[in-house]
Amino acid sequence: MLAKRIAVVIGGLIIGIALELCVLALYAIPPAKYGWLYHLGTAVPLALAAMIVLDAVLKTEMLP
Repeated sequence: MLAKRIAVVIGGLIIGIALELCVLALYAIPPAKYGWLYHLGTAVPLALAAMIVLDAVLKTEMLP
């Protein structure tokens, strides 16, 4: 069960960061211009959404 929970956290972070980089590529915004605070502000909510989906798919029951 612990391995599934770790997989949800790591997978969610990877998916969130990847989606954020896709958004930057889609709108052709250079990362230096976007800023590190906006990177976090975009990647964290996407990662949390991915973690919720992965939690439901892998049935880890981290969320009630």
